[in-house]
Amino acid sequence: MQAVFHFLLMVVFLIIYVLAIIIVKPFLLNHKRLISTLSIKISYLVYLFVLLISVYLFMFYGSNDIENNLSEALFFSLLISLFIPNLGILFRRKFRKNREQYNYIFSVINITITFFIIYKLNQFDWFLF
Repeated sequence: MQAVFHFLLMVVFLIIYVLAIIIVKPFLLNHKRLISTLSIKISYLVYLFVLLISVYLFMFYGSNDIENNLSEALFFSLLISLFIPNLGILFRRKFRKNREQYNYIFSVINITITFFIIYKLNQFDWFLF
């Protein structure tokens, strides 16, 4: 029965990731802002991949007493790390004037949050290898 849940969750996460690729359109690049556009899109897709893997590992291999392991500051930072990159990729079209700087700033934010999630996964020993 648990194998069915693993499979279903993998299918759902794969659908989410494919939908993100369709929405973000990583191969549709702006010729004026080629590098910054590519950096925000690729960094977001890497962030999303790491986030989905971490949610999967948390659900099936995470600690049962997670509330004892997480401080309030860590919980708040993890909660913020769920929303900031998603809001950044959604609101990027609202910025016309400083779009290149916006893209670079959110690329750095995405990469920073990705490394933060990987660090926390490693700290809580949720990696399979």
